[in-house]
Amino acid sequence: MATGELLLRNGTIIDPGNNINAINDLLIRDGRVCAVGTDLTANSEAQVIDVTNKVITPGLIDIHGHFYDGGNGSAVHADANCLPYGTTTGVDAGSAGYLNYKAMRDYVFPMHKTNLLCFLHISAIGLAANRRLGGGLHDLNIISVQDTVDAIKANSGFCFGVKIRMHYNAVAYWDAERALCMAKEAAVQSGTRLMVHVSGTPIPLPTILKHMTEGDIATHIFNGDRENILDNAGQIRPEVADAAARGIVFDVAHAGIHCDMSVVRSAISQGIKIDTISTDLHISPDDRTVYKMNDLVSQFHAVGLTLDEAIAAATVTPAKVLGLANHSKLSDGTLSVGSVADVAVFDLLEGRFVWHDMSGNMIEGKTKLDTVATIINGQIVWSRGSLNEMGEC
Repeated sequence: MATGELLLRNGTIIDPGNNINAINDLLIRDGRVCAVGTDLTANSEAQVIDVTNKVITPGLIDIHGHFYDGGNGSAVHADANCLPYGTTTGVDAGSAGYLNYKAMRDYVFPMHKTNLLCFLHISAIGLAANRRLGGGLHDLNIISVQDTVDAIKANSGFCFGVKIRMHYNAVAYWDAERALCMAKEAAVQSGTRLMVHVSGTPIPLPTILKHMTEGDIATHIFNGDRENILDNAGQIRPEVADAAARGIVFDVAHAGIHCDMSVVRSAISQGIKIDTISTDLHISPDDRTVYKMNDLVSQFHAVGLTLDEAIAAATVTPAKVLGLANHSKLSDGTLSVGSVADVAVFDLLEGRFVWHDMSGNMIEGKTKLDTVATIINGQIVWSRGSLNEMGEC
């Protein structure tokens, strides 16, 4: 447990979970949020930093990334790809399965400062062979529902659900629905949730959605592939509207190739909520840009969400989806008094900023979150050099 006090003074706190968007001080003590308010005082040994004109948010939570660095050919180093971008918690989306997750749990993840959680892939070896085979479900004998359930139950607080890739390179169309049903069964039996990759699905999107229930996550849902959320007239498909109403979580997982901002704009204009913003961080081909969390929050603000809404989709909402309020050592995505003090401090830059998507759309924005400091469990784990010039005493 972190000890000592840290006082961030005079920053604009944006904490959507508590409906706060105001200039305040934030006092952290022993790794927890101690107080939020004006003119707070700290003890004589506290670290006091003036963050005037800066934005303070809960630490960002990336609900879909790949962080099994060294465990397969596409995973990234979490600290290098999270901490400089305000991300304090990363959730690995199926890099490992029940046969190979222990090295991730015991050797890879503990070497990082970033809080790292996971979804187990329904494939026994996750994405270990992905670069050679394109996916892990070419032979359904690779699936063991019971072993997956047992692994998840044995790792409460580490494993938060089951992941499956419904992609034409990952599973044959004649096996896809059966594999999906097996993954759903594992999620049900383990008392967790199912995350389904829906971009490039070999079976109809409505077929996938009918097997999903409240709290399950449709990741890459805003893709521009043939089977997307819009019909031929550009309207939200009725099965998609029904899934949203039933509480299916609509997750971005941008990845540079799985998000079409024209689809996002259509969704927003037709009342479909962007529930969670995530990256799908991975080692990508040279022609693909995988944006970090601060860029994605900024981009979704540019495309139509308020800044508070975009921050909520990267903090309190993913925390609620994962049930993190029930885990005393993990951030609940808020700056509530008593919460784990995972915090991000940003400059809100003004200018012209441009992002791109899978379909060649160009998104222009006038503001961008640029990370100044990242705090985990009350400790500054990453900062720009300018942090020391802000009045630390």
